[in-house]
Amino acid sequence: MSTFTVYCHGTGFNSVSGTENNELVAWFHNHTPGGRVTFAGSQVTGGSHLINEGPGHHGVGDVVLPQQVNPMTGDRKTSRNPFKKPSFADHARGNTGGPTRVKADLRGNFSGDGWDENVLRTVNIIQDLKFEQGQDIDRVNLVGWSRGAVTCIRIAHLMHEVFGTSIECNIFGVDPVAGKGAGLKMVDTRVLHPNVRRYVAVLAMHEMRRTFKPQDWSRMAMDPAATTAILLPMPGVHNAQVIPSNPADAAYITRNLAAACLSAWGTPLDSTPYSFLCTPQDMCEAYGRLVLSLSEHASYQTSGPKSRLIGMGLRRREFAQHSKMDTYTRGGKESYWINEHHRACFEAAYPHAYQTIFESNGHGVELLSKVDIGLFSAMASRPATRNSLMSKGLLVDDPTYKVGVGTGRYGLASASVAWPVGFPLHA
Repeated sequence: MSTFTVYCHGTGFNSVSGTENNELVAWFHNHTPGGRVTFAGSQVTGGSHLINEGPGHHGVGDVVLPQQVNPMTGDRKTSRNPFKKPSFADHARGNTGGPTRVKADLRGNFSGDGWDENVLRTVNIIQDLKFEQGQDIDRVNLVGWSRGAVTCIRIAHLMHEVFGTSIECNIFGVDPVAGKGAGLKMVDTRVLHPNVRRYVAVLAMHEMRRTFKPQDWSRMAMDPAATTAILLPMPGVHNAQVIPSNPADAAYITRNLAAACLSAWGTPLDSTPYSFLCTPQDMCEAYGRLVLSLSEHASYQTSGPKSRLIGMGLRRREFAQHSKMDTYTRGGKESYWINEHHRACFEAAYPHAYQTIFESNGHGVELLSKVDIGLFSAMASRPATRNSLMSKGLLVDDPTYKVGVGTGRYGLASASVAWPVGFPLHA
């Protein structure tokens, strides 16, 4: 299949500021060979990928705000009376904003002004490349963060209207947040049509700003027979998965997994991010550090109104509360896992230990050296894996490592979620 890739920056970011901050979307478009598509004077110059700048990106690097670019021509919108609503002719020409738009940057930040233009421009460009220039596009991969991730969903929605299911879409979105009430009111922010074959979303567990509600399972709708989807809770606030900070492993895992998915879906990359995560065992060690970094003790939670407003404090978003985690992670609140990717990596890395601890209906204690020589051999070199298992009471050292048979078995008779068959675990 011939693949075209679309990168969508989130609110407040563009290709320049994203690069300066080592942000995930920028890293990927900077490492995608084949050239960036350009669009100006109604002329599309072909390439392997398209970059959509984020709403309200402050013009860093002299990049034009997306609502100031005509999605039909690629040119700057012409000046018009900013206090007068656009006419029918203005809408037909794509001239609905322009350089005189009042507080364009502020509008982009608060209401997402510019994402409509990004959606229209993307589909317009794909039509031009496919039908006017004969570029063989039968798969479109979309990558985005924040409002950019929701823009990916909206683009796929419009592509279904234009192309039906003739073009396959795959989406990797990081903490998709529509902002305000758009994530509920706008159908194209929450419905995946059958043209979306694969959907992976990483959801920040600890972002508490009230206007930053993610597109989680309580909002998203799709046909599971047509779309294979997995939503992955990940520790940290809204930007922790795209810019390495605290916890850094959340960003390392997310970017490496995104690279694995994009490569599997046909997007070429000239580098591998965080290549120290090149095996399931490596992933388990990174997840082990995340397990150890989390605390659900009440003394670590901040519940004051100021902290809730600005998103501080070790508190979980509604989707990531213990009572709802079974929707996202096999074993739910009773499990050791950060998310389903974590579980799948452990099963691949240490299959015998996995079966004994997490799937067995038996009882008692067994020597780890007899259960899984691979995990036993890793005890010295994988301290986070060792210590996180011990912190959950799944492994004891007295002084020989032992595991409890079935001590991590799921409370439910059947798992409600599983890592999709064929999805990669690492780059």
